[in-house]
Amino acid sequence: MARSLVLLFTSVVAIAELNPAAQAKPLFTFHSNAWLNLHHFARASARGGPAPTNLSDEESRQWSEGVEFYKKYAGRDLLLDAGMVDIKSALRGAEGKPSLDGIAIDPALRATLERLMSIYQRRWWPEHDRANRAWIAAVQPLLDRHGVALGQALTRTYDSTWPSDPIPVDLSVTAGPNGAYTTGPPTLVTMSSTERGLQGLASLEMLFHESSHSAVSNLFPRVRQAAGEHNVSVPPQLWHAVLFYTAGELTRRELDTHGVAYSPYAGADLYTNLCGAGCREKVVEHWTPRLDGRRSVGDSLSALVASFK
Repeated sequence: MARSLVLLFTSVVAIAELNPAAQAKPLFTFHSNAWLNLHHFARASARGGPAPTNLSDEESRQWSEGVEFYKKYAGRDLLLDAGMVDIKSALRGAEGKPSLDGIAIDPALRATLERLMSIYQRRWWPEHDRANRAWIAAVQPLLDRHGVALGQALTRTYDSTWPSDPIPVDLSVTAGPNGAYTTGPPTLVTMSSTERGLQGLASLEMLFHESSHSAVSNLFPRVRQAAGEHNVSVPPQLWHAVLFYTAGELTRRELDTHGVAYSPYAGADLYTNLCGAGCREKVVEHWTPRLDGRRSVGDSLSALVASFK
């Protein structure tokens, strides 16, 4: 009975392994966790997400009460709010469990999630789990073919190493307003399985982009240090623009070597929003030499921040 409840309440996607001939251990592990999906889904509903349909009167009442409770979490930042990060981390520990017994979250939140879970299981979870599994199944062949090369290119660019353990990636039908976010340490990636812009080849790029929000790049303090050395004020999201350009361009190059055309995820408008008009051109000019191995990380960042004087 306990085993059947586990299978009913949480579907766990097996660890995704890369081609064993290419590398000894996977770069990522993938998870489809009902509790974490419910948490994100209830929060999205409290933020004005689509109203549920086909609920009984009792289900509708219970769901409405749960959404009302979740309004206190609706405006809190999934990435920057330590309390929200703690909730996500705690719910990761409930993967494979039929209840939240022993999970260190607020008792009222625990009770709300447990009340909502039966409705979620009947009305949404099978579809959400299928979407998560389909996303994983689609990205796995891309990782099998390109993951090792991309991981090596990324760490070579940032003069770093990949984590000794695979990076966990939680798939969720919704992952907040940006479609994906990464917290840490330890590095934990949460990715929407239904966001239109994160499908196909873009899913490969964004796995490596999100993974760069970690010691893999350590880019935020590096840009800040370079700006301090030049006594120049740079756009606060300049480092993020470099992350987008790096993962996008390395993915484009890797796919191109296999005869696959690819346009990176970030377009001109995204760069303008991150760091202003003309920012992408500066990143391309001063960071491309690093991607090509012709200039050090320090020299490339120094030239980039100096261009904002």
